[in-house]
Amino acid sequence: MKAILFFSCCICLLLTSCSLPLDVRTDGLADHDKQSAKLLNIRIERGDILRFSGLLGVRENADGLHYVLLDATGVKLLEVEVAGDGSHNLLRGGGPLKGSDLAPFLSLALARIYLQEPQQLPCAGSWFYRLCREESEDKAWRKYGRKGPFKVWKVSGGGTSGQDHDTVVYHQPWLGVRIQLARVASGK
Repeated sequence: MKAILFFSCCICLLLTSCSLPLDVRTDGLADHDKQSAKLLNIRIERGDILRFSGLLGVRENADGLHYVLLDATGVKLLEVEVAGDGSHNLLRGGGPLKGSDLAPFLSLALARIYLQEPQQLPCAGSWFYRLCREESEDKAWRKYGRKGPFKVWKVSGGGTSGQDHDTVVYHQPWLGVRIQLARVASGK
């Protein structure tokens, strides 16, 4: 009985982990956010515990994104270039984040938020991996990635009816990680 259960789990893992290459549109940021540079407050939570809070500067470039992660006092902790598929080039890492896994994780999350869009709405891809984007009438949007029947990640943002349209929330339910990005008020 244990052998059958183990074999079934292995087959399920094999089927959901194999995927076709993802077509990524990197001809600019997604339609919901066309400005080329922005300063955001970032909060990274795992479970109910706040793991990081600071500032994130994001700028569009020809190949994807360039971002700078700052602590709450403005000290530069990471400087990274991100391609549309989530691969990254660490330009500078310092402080307590030097040698940590935050740069690859945050690079993939930002690529999913700003760069990856399905080639055809609402969903595109194969059964093994599907990328979907849905929009509601109040301009709220959400994107998510599915491996088989399981949602691997999801992003939500926008909206005009009582919601802050400058806030984006990225969530990876399997890891219990939540990233909240909110535009810094300009003070004008």
